[in-house]
Amino acid sequence: MIVPRLYIWNSMNDINEFINSIEEKSKSIIKRILNHPYILSIENGKIPKEKMRLFAIEQYYIISNDRRSFAIMASRASDNTSAGLFEEYVKVEDKALANLDLLINELNIGKKELYFYEPIAGCQAYTNYLSKLALQGSESSIVVAMLVDLPIWGKNCGRIGESLKRNYKFTEESCIFFHNFATPFSQDYITKSNKIIRSNLQQNYQELCIAARLILDYELLFWDTIYQHSI
Repeated sequence: MIVPRLYIWNSMNDINEFINSIEEKSKSIIKRILNHPYILSIENGKIPKEKMRLFAIEQYYIISNDRRSFAIMASRASDNTSAGLFEEYVKVEDKALANLDLLINELNIGKKELYFYEPIAGCQAYTNYLSKLALQGSESSIVVAMLVDLPIWGKNCGRIGESLKRNYKFTEESCIFFHNFATPFSQDYITKSNKIIRSNLQQNYQELCIAARLILDYELLFWDTIYQHSI
């Protein structure tokens, strides 16, 4: 007898089980992200410091766009829980931009260089997909994508921050951008996220799985692209 998928996920007591199932299905791509040659090259001091300028500028455009996407979601939120969570996302991106300024200063990147820079498609695919979710997707699709992807991004950021200080003599201050992303989720954040996901899981199960898989695909594309342009 084939048990309907709706019944299976309706019986869940913990959204963590759902997230864990996505991570299990995506373990191959997650492994590729966490063992990416770009990260390994920085850990071994093989990416020229000058090439880190590319990373910083691409992140400037990514985070600026992500902030707008979260602001859109906050404006069209279905309830106070969703509105509050997406407003927190906006604040996180504001903080990330402020911290990125410290990295940009370390790399001597001027405002004119930022303004006239032409972003690379492979690096920007992630944030462009997030924009699509903000305009066409459900609240829960973005929340699931973030719950799955941000811890992986955070792990890589933590490794980059430590490597930049060790191998490239970056200051502690200039690496705050990386270390903040490496900070684990707060319990309040997880509680709010789970509430949003639970209210939509039965109706939007397939949509949530696709959003999580694609965000990981675009995450990998970012690392592939940045690596190709840095060696």
